[in-house]
Amino acid sequence: MKNRLLTAGAVVLLLLSWPLALRKTKDAIRLNHELSLKSEQATDLSYNPGYLRDKNQMLDHLVSQYRADSAGWKDELWLKASGIASARGASVAYTPGQLRVQADTSSADILRQSISFGGDYRKLVSLLDTLEKVRETGFASSAKFETQKSRNVEESDKLYMKVVFEVIKNKKSKEL
Repeated sequence: MKNRLLTAGAVVLLLLSWPLALRKTKDAIRLNHELSLKSEQATDLSYNPGYLRDKNQMLDHLVSQYRADSAGWKDELWLKASGIASARGASVAYTPGQLRVQADTSSADILRQSISFGGDYRKLVSLLDTLEKVRETGFASSAKFETQKSRNVEESDKLYMKVVFEVIKNKKSKEL
């Protein structure tokens, strides 16, 4: 009698476990197999039109942030950089005539302008961080820290930072 009850209980337990756990497990294994087959068929995302569209939109947005008019950018850079430098307690040594145009492989022109700042290290790093976040200044492509020896004791070993900013020249603007 006990064996029959045990067998009947096992059958009832098996019948109850099928809809509760085993069917979901079987469905999950089947879905995993289907998705694995689909992922093997479409391994290269570069052929996916949706991916290409999103990638192009992202790149266009990124490039548009560094696009500027050559005449307006020079003035805007000077105003923003000097204002931020004075707020951070750094001095500005602006050197006009350093604006150069260099041909890029994508036929867009790159405008570069360098500005030198003076001050202590903490102020200069804070200034550089702020300048990199300001959109109108362009892309800070390099920053070089250096000291200049001077015979004057007050200016001896003063730290300078030379920052080179770059933007992509608008097609409509004229060359300088």
